[in-house]
Amino acid sequence: MIRHLPLIALLALAACGKPAEQKPTAPVAEATEATVPEDAKRAAEAWTASNDGVGPVGAGTAFKREAIAALFPDSAVETAFLAEEGVQTPIITVSGPRELVLELKGPDRVGAILAQGGPVIGPRGEMLMAPFPSLTFKAGDCVIGADRFSGAALCRRAPGDALAYVIGRRGELSGNPGDAPDSAQLAEGFLREFLWQSPLK
Repeated sequence: MIRHLPLIALLALAACGKPAEQKPTAPVAEATEATVPEDAKRAAEAWTASNDGVGPVGAGTAFKREAIAALFPDSAVETAFLAEEGVQTPIITVSGPRELVLELKGPDRVGAILAQGGPVIGPRGEMLMAPFPSLTFKAGDCVIGADRFSGAALCRRAPGDALAYVIGRRGELSGNPGDAPDSAQLAEGFLREFLWQSPLK
């Protein structure tokens, strides 16, 4: 006697056959310089602070306003003087888009760069105003600064690095220049500035 399978069972058996074919998808092209929208390019632009310098500026850059202006065409580049211990030191300032603020010293070649604002990031992606604990420094990596950096700490990834991370806090860090800062006070601090100084030869 032939037993008739219910219709639902027959449909279930049919579903167990070969899987339904998937429609091929068109390959997605990788983003290139030509395909990235202009606003995305501007939003992503940032200068890197490292042991080599800040952005396009380093030890080989002439300390001349024209040379600096050519590297920052969208910024205001001016000459000025900074009073240091009673001496007027020539500086070049850069004020650019997205609140970029740089201060450069010479004399013949750029010997120091202080990045005070804008889209400047460290070699590990550190951003200005980042809280100190996120920077993964220890108190032993830092010293209390002198002169304009008194009350702040200068931290380096390795001894002798050209790049220092200037750590500030609400209120000054206690201690004398060259001292290791207090760990509890550092924990309340933030990345105030990047300071690059040309390595001594």
